[in-house]
Amino acid sequence: MDVIELASDLIKIKSVNPYFGGEGEKEKGEYVKRKLIEIVKKHNFKDYELKEYNTIDKFGILRPNIVFKVDFGREKTLHIIAHLDTVPEGDLSLWETSPYEPVIKDGKIYGRGAEDNHKAIVSSLLLLDKLLEDKESKYNLSLIYVSDEEAGSKYGLKYLLNFEKEIFDKNDLIIVPDFSSEDGSYIEIGEKGILWIKFIFEGKQCHGSVPEEGFNSNVVAFDFSNKLYKELYSKFNKVNNIFLPEYSTFEPTIVRNKVTNPNTIPGKTEVVFDCRILPDYSIEEIISEIDNFIKGYNFKPIHSSGEGRVRREMLKLEKPNFTKEDSLVVRELKRAIKEVLNVEPKVCGMGGGTVAAFLRERGYDVAVWGIGEGTAHQPNEHIKIESLEKMAEVFYKMLR
Repeated sequence: MDVIELASDLIKIKSVNPYFGGEGEKEKGEYVKRKLIEIVKKHNFKDYELKEYNTIDKFGILRPNIVFKVDFGREKTLHIIAHLDTVPEGDLSLWETSPYEPVIKDGKIYGRGAEDNHKAIVSSLLLLDKLLEDKESKYNLSLIYVSDEEAGSKYGLKYLLNFEKEIFDKNDLIIVPDFSSEDGSYIEIGEKGILWIKFIFEGKQCHGSVPEEGFNSNVVAFDFSNKLYKELYSKFNKVNNIFLPEYSTFEPTIVRNKVTNPNTIPGKTEVVFDCRILPDYSIEEIISEIDNFIKGYNFKPIHSSGEGRVRREMLKLEKPNFTKEDSLVVRELKRAIKEVLNVEPKVCGMGGGTVAAFLRERGYDVAVWGIGEGTAHQPNEHIKIESLEKMAEVFYKMLR
């Protein structure tokens, strides 16, 4: 199976998550299904099952979830979970090539999704093709392709877990290839808790020349956010060396109001914080601190009338999660990495979230691993062709 053809075909299929205004994953899911069937027919392999767990989202868009199982008659199964959706391309002026036209340069392929998460899709298909040549494996193989990873997985893995007992077993090995280090030496075994929280600041809109007739919600939002930012970083400042970065983060990311002209003072402003919490703290601790901060907060613009109001809205909450370093999946992955890549495997944690979190919460051992240069979500996203092939080789070594 041609790695460049696979990687190129996937980039050409735009599968931006509908939450970000995209059309969804249906076309990419159809492509993956065709390739899976093509591979089993090529090798005349009969002991497989392809099952779809599709659902319809709030936009009326079909969200595919594909489970492809290959039966070698073994007690345990190795699951490899990839996601089909991508984030939008962002500012096109920052791209040197068209995001959906694959470009090969210096041994790398460029395009949206090239690393996140086509590396998982391509390497899993390459693995299947190689494995079925031999028709021999120490584990059964399950290739899972889910939707909606980039927006919380409500229509992806979270939905798939409604059928948990027919897909997973607690003795299975699970890999999520949605994390990268350049030499492939790092295995992610833990993720920080994730808290996305929106603050709404309500004031009174007025003309920019007469601020005393209104209440400037921007000024309150900026003051509140700056003080909360400093408070959270100061209070929750423990370090855990397994994580990258090794501290909790509390970053304001979105600021918005509905004013589009320079001479209007806004009466409503929203600020979103993205908090990534070390397992040294509970999410509940952070929320309690934020609520106390809101209760004690008191600030008014210099020239204003009336009173403002601050309230919060929870957008996302995920607890910290871990897989034990001595679990079977981590041991097997370490062995394969060492033999194929000739590097010493190391474990780490990260602030980014993957679908591993939902599985670990239910008691499954999951390793998150991949090879890449860390260009996910960036303009000019790319991955080395060799990395896709090496990932497939590592997975193959685990099964032999």
